[in-house]
Amino acid sequence: MKTQHLQGKPISDDLSQVCILFDPKDGRVVHVHGSTMLHLKSGLAKSELETRARKHAEHFGKSVAGLKALHVPIAEVRKNGRLRVNKSGDGLVPSPPQSIRNRPAQTTAPRDRR
Repeated sequence: MKTQHLQGKPISDDLSQVCILFDPKDGRVVHVHGSTMLHLKSGLAKSELETRARKHAEHFGKSVAGLKALHVPIAEVRKNGRLRVNKSGDGLVPSPPQSIRNRPAQTTAPRDRR
């Protein structure tokens, strides 16, 4: 995720909040939801951001039952690679991005494009 700009000027990271929904069993990140508040200095309450994250995840067809939430600074999700939540559930563990050659083979048949 790149730095956001408004009218040609970068927006301060302090104005953005991120909520990550993850499976506590394995640390798998299921959904990432962020919010940037340009006009409200206080931003959203963490509970409101989490509620929005769960609503958006469900909208995208993801089950949110049993998921936990982790709130992190936006800089944490800007790091390259896939994200995972650590075993204690209080931080992210980045894994290096996979090159196309090193990715596992696709396990489902490609869609018929008619």
